[in-house]
Amino acid sequence: MTECFRCKKALTADEIGAYMKLVNRGAREFLCISCLARDLGVDEAYIRQKIEQFKKSGCTLFG
Repeated sequence: MTECFRCKKALTADEIGAYMKLVNRGAREFLCISCLARDLGVDEAYIRQKIEQFKKSGCTLFG
């Protein structure tokens, strides 16, 4: 099980994909949507919207 390196919450494949797409494609540690949104200074809804956009565009980082 992969977990957020800040808050230790269990991560979904979409959260891992979002971190890799938005921060570092080669990452080995990841942030959950809440922690990622806080770091990027955006709403969680914005990250969820980007995940859907990336999925629709066929990005292979999302399941």
